Amino acid sequence: MLRVLNALPANASLLDIGAGHGLFAVLASGTRRVVAVEPDARKVRPIDGIAFVIGFDDAIVGTFDAISIIDVLYKIPLDQWDALLTRCLSRLRTGGILIIKEQDPTARFKNAWNAIQERGASALGLTLGESFSYEAPSEFIARLQRLGFVSVNAKRIDFGYPHPHVMYTARAKRSAVAAISSPP
Repeated sequence: MLRVLNALPANASLLDIGAGHGLFAVLASGTRRVVAVEPDARKVRPIDGIAFVIGFDDAIVGTFDAISIIDVLYKIPLDQWDALLTRCLSRLRTGGILIIKEQDPTARFKNAWNAIQERGASALGLTLGESFSYEAPSEFIARLQRLGFVSVNAKRIDFGYPHPHVMYTARAKRSAVAAISSPP
């Protein structure tokens, strides 16, 4: 989480999608406005300085300097990713940053270990969603660019970890109002 936190601009307003128990939101709080959205009510509890919303991202209005999605996309079917990412683009201010942490399926050994752990967590009912979807970094970068994000980067942040963590960052090129009102 700290490696992801370093990508967050100072004093940025943040929308944390799929916040879970709120760990990243807590790390990002302080002088920042943080809104954390989580559909699993079992995980949500009041945390000072964080506006927690039980629900999905479409329950959120307004724009943000940054949006984070950490270990969430894999539980969403691939055919729903574009809609979520497009909503993110529309909620980012001009120059705002999208930060996504997921697993790299091309790192075969680490990804196999991750799959075992995630199947166990799913069997125990610890996470919502039935999907187990990953996309190779090159494909995910192309997806973000096709949707209108700019300055798209992928960085492996898994050194010293058994899981193949990769962090994606992408910027909103135009304002949220322009993104909604004009075709990509």
